[in-house]
Amino acid sequence: MDKPRTMILLTYKIGSHVDPEVYEDWLRSTDNPFFNNIPGVKRYANWKVVDEMVGTVEFTHYDLLEIEDLASWKTVWDNKSLQEFANAWTEQWSIHGTGVEYEGLNYQVVLAEEIAAPD
Repeated sequence: MDKPRTMILLTYKIGSHVDPEVYEDWLRSTDNPFFNNIPGVKRYANWKVVDEMVGTVEFTHYDLLEIEDLASWKTVWDNKSLQEFANAWTEQWSIHGTGVEYEGLNYQVVLAEEIAAPD
């Protein structure tokens, strides 16, 4: 049996000081290419919420970070360049400050494993 797909889901809101068009340009030119070049990353994609269809969510954007397998998540997430990049993202685009007291408020991270799919 093949290994199940593994994904890191990042959810967040950008700060009110951020111009959404500038942010989307930055995602295309900088963020997306950076993450797609991290060792162990199979595919990274950026998404934005355009409508809440049923219920409400606490985020406006999310990123899907598909990684090699469940065992590699720590290697990917603890990558020094990735952590430096995430800190710079927090300084430039987040709602809250960069202090440890804001961990989990600026963005949320979930490790997920696929259990069913048509392919």
